[in-house]
Amino acid sequence: MTNQELLATIESLPKDVQFALANSVLDRLASEGPPPISEELKAIFMQREEAFFAEPNRGESWDDVRAELFGR
Repeated sequence: MTNQELLATIESLPKDVQFALANSVLDRLASEGPPPISEELKAIFMQREEAFFAEPNRGESWDDVRAELFGR
């Protein structure tokens, strides 16, 4: 069964069954721990961490960013 066929089968189920199935899958995945992170993403995180520790006062606060994005 392809992913598209599986998705079509799931979408044909009643909404309450779809939600129950989704919750079961998410609970099982969560119990297995965090998802794997690619080496590329790890490298990006390390670069950002190094940049932060090099200049911790540089940048903007979340409150400022949120106000700019959402006008709050």
